[in-house]
Amino acid sequence: MKTTRRDILLFAGGSAVGVLMTPAPWRLITDSALWSENWPGIPRPARGAITAKYTNCALCAAGCAVRARCVAEQPVSLVGVAGHPLSHGAMCAYGLAGHHLPYHPARVTRGPVEEAATAVAGAMARLGANERVAVLDLRPGRTASWTYRRAMAAVKNGVYVEVGDVGNSAIDLTKARTVLSLSVPLLEGWGTPGNVIAARAGFHLIQAEAVESRTAAMADQWLRIKAGSEEALGQGILLALGGQSTAAAAEATGIPEQQILALASELKQNGPALVVGGAGSQSAAQLAAQLNDALGALGRTIVARRDAPVPDGWKKAAPAVDLASVEDGSIRVLLIDESAPGAYLPWSDVEPKLVRDNPVVVALGWTREGYGRHAQYLLPTGVYPEVAEDIPRAVDSVEAVFRMAVPLVQAPQGVVKPEEWIAKAAGLEVGDTLRERADAIHKAGRGTLFTYADGKSVATKDVKTDDFWKALQAGACWMDEVEPAKRPAAVKVAAGATRQAAGSANDLPLVAMLTEAPSSPLLSKIYQESNLKLGPKQVAIHPDEARAAGVEDGARAVLETLAGRIDVEVRVDASVSRGAVLVARRAAVLDVCGAGVRAKVVRA
Repeated sequence: MKTTRRDILLFAGGSAVGVLMTPAPWRLITDSALWSENWPGIPRPARGAITAKYTNCALCAAGCAVRARCVAEQPVSLVGVAGHPLSHGAMCAYGLAGHHLPYHPARVTRGPVEEAATAVAGAMARLGANERVAVLDLRPGRTASWTYRRAMAAVKNGVYVEVGDVGNSAIDLTKARTVLSLSVPLLEGWGTPGNVIAARAGFHLIQAEAVESRTAAMADQWLRIKAGSEEALGQGILLALGGQSTAAAAEATGIPEQQILALASELKQNGPALVVGGAGSQSAAQLAAQLNDALGALGRTIVARRDAPVPDGWKKAAPAVDLASVEDGSIRVLLIDESAPGAYLPWSDVEPKLVRDNPVVVALGWTREGYGRHAQYLLPTGVYPEVAEDIPRAVDSVEAVFRMAVPLVQAPQGVVKPEEWIAKAAGLEVGDTLRERADAIHKAGRGTLFTYADGKSVATKDVKTDDFWKALQAGACWMDEVEPAKRPAAVKVAAGATRQAAGSANDLPLVAMLTEAPSSPLLSKIYQESNLKLGPKQVAIHPDEARAAGVEDGARAVLETLAGRIDVEVRVDASVSRGAVLVARRAAVLDVCGAGVRAKVVRA
C-alpha cells in the first residue's frame, strides 16, 4: 500500500491526541514537580506563628538596630528599626541578609577543642623568660576584649594585641560643612550608614580616589587622582595651607597645582572641615590627623568621647598594644579571635612575631578563609545572629553606647565561645560578663535607654536594674549623655594598620587597592554568579597592565610584593585605574598585600 503525505499527517495528529488522552505525560509532569520539590538542599519555608524580634547587627561596628520577622521563631527577613537615634532605620545589604550567615557553605562547625587546650597548656608551662602568650583581637572595644585583657594579665608574659582604632575620639559628621575623603567608602557602609545618610545633606563631599567608586559617583566632587597618591595629596594640602609650593604633589597625584590650592582654600574657608582617610597605612593615618589639626577640626568635627562604664574589678587588665610594638620571635602562644568581622593583618606581619621553634597558634573563627589557614588549631565559633555579644561603638558614634546582638537562632553543637575558652586557658574565672557590664552601666546612672518595640527613650536612672538588663536582652540600646564637644587629648592612629612596602616604582609598578567582599552567602552566590565581586584569590587590573604583564582575563598569575608571592587569578577590568591592582578585603591575597602596598602581577 502506498503511504501518502495525508496518511502521515493523520497518523501524527492521531498520535498526538492519543498521547494527550493517556495519563503518562501528566503523571510524568506531576512526578517531576514532586521530585524537584524534594531535592536535598531545597529550602523549607517555616510554618507557625509570625512574630517580631529585635536585635542589633554585629557584622560591623555600626551595630544597626534590627527588626527580625520570624515564622515559628525562625527569622525570615531583617529590616531596620524606624526612629532609631543612631541607625535611623537604615541597614546595608550585608545586614539585610545577615540571617543567611549561619548557613554559609564555608562554615566550620567541628574542631580539635581539647587537643588545642592541651597544646596551649603545654606551651605555657614551658614558656621562656622572653617568650610571650598573646591574644590578637580583631574587634577591640567589646566586653570580650576586656576578658582578653584580664586573661593576659593573669598569665606569665601575657600581652593583649588590638587591631583597629578604639581611641578616645569620634567623628561628628553633623558638624561638618566640607568633607574630604581620601579613598574612604564614606557612602558605602562606612561608619553607621543611617547616620551618614542623615547627615549627608549638611556637608559638601569631595572624594579623592583613583577609581569612580559608588562614593565617588555620589559625591559632590570627584578628584580622580593617581592610584596610591592619597598621601601625596594630603601632603600637598598641608603645604598649601602653609603657603608653600605644591608642584611635587601635583605631579604625584595628577591633579593640577592650582586645583590643589583651591581645594586647600575651600577646606579652610568652608569649615568646619573634616578629612577622612588613613585606612591604608600608619603614615597615612598620621597625615589625616595632621590635616584635621591644621584645619581646626579637633574639637569641632573630631571630638573627645568617653567609654561606657565597666566594673571596677575589670580594671586590673593588660594594656592594649599594637602588633608592631611586640618583639619579633617572641610569641610562643598566639590566640586569635576571628569570630566576628573586624580588621585584618596580613600573615606576613604576624608570622615574624612568632618564635621559630614550634609556636602554638589557635584561631577561633567560623571559616578557614582567614587565619585558620595558618593556625595549627582552628576552633569553630558561633556567628551572628547565633551568639550574644556586645558591639563596639562606630567611628561616628559621638556618645558612648552599649547594645547587644541578641541570638535569633541556636548555634550548632560543638562551637566554642572565644572569650570563655581563652579565659579558661589562662586560668581566669569569669561569669556572665555581659550582665556584669550592663549592671555597671546602670549603676553609673548616666544616659538613656532606647527600646525598639515601642520607640521610647527613658532615663537610665528611672529603670530598675533587672528591667534594664531585660530590655538589653530584647534588643534595646543604651546611649550615654552627650557632653559638650571638646578637643580630644590626642587623636589615636589606627593600631596595626597594614604596613607600607617600600619598593621602587620600576620593580613594583602597581599599587594595591582594597574593595569589599560580600559576607552573606546569598550575596556571595549572586556576586560569584554575576562575576561582580572579587574572590579570595582574585585580583583585577586594567587591560593596559594586563598586556604589560602578558596575562589575559581569567589567567593564572602570581602577585608579588616585598612581603612575598601568592598565586592568583587575574580579572581584566577597564574600570580599574591604571597603575592599580584591585584586591578584595579579608581575602587570602592579603597575606602578602594590603592597601597602598606596591605590587606587580607576573605570569605564572
